[in-house]
Amino acid sequence: MAFEHLFTPGKIGKLDIPNRFIQSPVQSRGGDDDGYVTSELIAFHRARSHDGKGPGLVIAQQTFAWPAVRLARGLALWDDKYIEKMAALASAIRKGGSRAVLQLGGSGSRLAGIEMAPSPVIGSWNMKRPREISREEMMQYLKCYAEAGRRVYEAGFEGISLHGSAGKYMCQFLSPWSNRRTDEFGGSAKNRVRYVNMIISAIKERTSADFPVILRMPCAEHTEGGLTIEQGIEQISLLSEGGVDAFLLSTGGQESLWSDCPPYCVPEIPGLEDFSAVKKALPDVAVIANCGIHDPFKAEHILAAGQADFIGICRPLLADPDYVDKVRHSRLEDIRPCLRCNNCQTWEARPALAGRGMCCTVNPALMVEESMTSHPACALKSIVVAGGGLAGMSAAATLAERGHRVILHEKSGELGGQWLAASAGEDKRPFRTLTAGLVRRMEKAGVDIRLNSAPDKNAILSEKPDVVILATGAHPRDLSGVDILPSPEQNGIARLFGIDVLRGARVPGRKAVVVGGRYIGMECAVRLAEQGYETSLVEMNEIGRGVILRIRGIMFRRMMEAGVRLFPSSSVFRLTRHQVEIAHGGSVFPIDADAVILAIGTVPDKSLQEHDFGVPTHVIGDCRRIGDARDAVAQGTELGLLL
Repeated sequence: MAFEHLFTPGKIGKLDIPNRFIQSPVQSRGGDDDGYVTSELIAFHRARSHDGKGPGLVIAQQTFAWPAVRLARGLALWDDKYIEKMAALASAIRKGGSRAVLQLGGSGSRLAGIEMAPSPVIGSWNMKRPREISREEMMQYLKCYAEAGRRVYEAGFEGISLHGSAGKYMCQFLSPWSNRRTDEFGGSAKNRVRYVNMIISAIKERTSADFPVILRMPCAEHTEGGLTIEQGIEQISLLSEGGVDAFLLSTGGQESLWSDCPPYCVPEIPGLEDFSAVKKALPDVAVIANCGIHDPFKAEHILAAGQADFIGICRPLLADPDYVDKVRHSRLEDIRPCLRCNNCQTWEARPALAGRGMCCTVNPALMVEESMTSHPACALKSIVVAGGGLAGMSAAATLAERGHRVILHEKSGELGGQWLAASAGEDKRPFRTLTAGLVRRMEKAGVDIRLNSAPDKNAILSEKPDVVILATGAHPRDLSGVDILPSPEQNGIARLFGIDVLRGARVPGRKAVVVGGRYIGMECAVRLAEQGYETSLVEMNEIGRGVILRIRGIMFRRMMEAGVRLFPSSSVFRLTRHQVEIAHGGSVFPIDADAVILAIGTVPDKSLQEHDFGVPTHVIGDCRRIGDARDAVAQGTELGLLL
């Protein structure tokens, strides 16, 4: 077997685990407004644990033990009334052949409105000084954890996981950065773990001494004053003695949360060295390596090398519910890879998705598994798709897989549309798997792909289609309402589009001004500055607005390190021969420049929409409404399932 170690049974405490994959907990927002388990959440888990084909153990999402800290649509377990529906979730996971564990957590001062913490340390997430929690309050929350643990046990879960990372309540006690107490709960490693050990003891008293406890925690924080790997190992040893049966490890701390869910622009497995150090120092402790392990070959090597006992995966299972089974049978080319784009963390920024929890760029069915299923088409049709971007390819692949005859026209010589620019660059390598996967699906399903083909109305009608789909995308937006003196043709400042720069277009001179401060603009600024250009970035609003928080922080750091000059709340007023004049706060001032890079959005290409094709015609993707990759894939897939 290619993945012998991954599919060897293991144990956590006295609980037998059929394989070494553990589904890490994710905040799916799969509860209802009152904190109850929903049918959508159960369907989410059934899609990933069925017929014994899923991960050996599933840690269901963080559930809150007291009312004050529940996130929007988070699960609650502070009252016995929640047990019945929670039991249905546990049963669904177990019936699918996976072991069922539930994570309990609390957000401490990281959650808006919660103003207490182990010590009054100001956090960068809200820049507020919390008050120090009293011993009486600590004991009150300990009781909440213990009672919630009893409910986990009574609901039929086979173990409990406690959330002690990412700056959550327990993590703040374990970290010397946030725990500066001078009583018996702070100061030394033994004191910092004391409270967590008391919680574990109370849970086992109300359940069973053999009830497995998994603690999610960082083994090192890599921040000034934070937990070192030596301190982490010492604390893990003490916690193991206190009753923890396995450790779901992460790396990084409360001030570097990107490492808890590493995006595409950071190393793939940032905590591997730390996990290995823990396992080497404490060989008898069960270690679950976690955070960024997507490649099954790397996962197998981690186990074979003795660097961990289990592999925690989360985002790969969001992208492809059958990930584990495909690895088991070495069907790696059929895996729909996670892009590490972290779109799954941004549902609250998408009002249209507010009622459905998480979303995924590559898997539109995430959290709507019950309703978004594919079936063979009842009446086969001939369908022409104009446009080979993400929307057009998603529609074409889905339609052809259902049996329709599909012809796809793409005006350029390459499929992918604007995603080709979005996936350019070495750190964007994961993004390129999306285009490759859609092309593979189309070819496998028999789509007639025609490159360098920009069809007009007559060319489309010559195919005698039953349905026409327009997915012609969008064009980069140019400057408007700006004086340009002189024009580039008259030796003025060169103007380029950001998507062309990302794909390697040459930027003349050595001074560049990037206009637009979202993804493309920030990436252009970093790339040019790292290539030696004197680079400025101008944005009319807040720089990075709408960019995923973890990625925005990383991009700001890279811009600062590369020396990019930032001009937020500023707009371009005029281009002269060698300067960009920008307006800010009622004043206008110049920036020397040889080139202006425009990353100010796109304009829908409606060139084919003026025609009446005489058959049902559908418009999807950016030519319908400007969106992002998730919108394009979802619209194409949804239409493909509808027709």
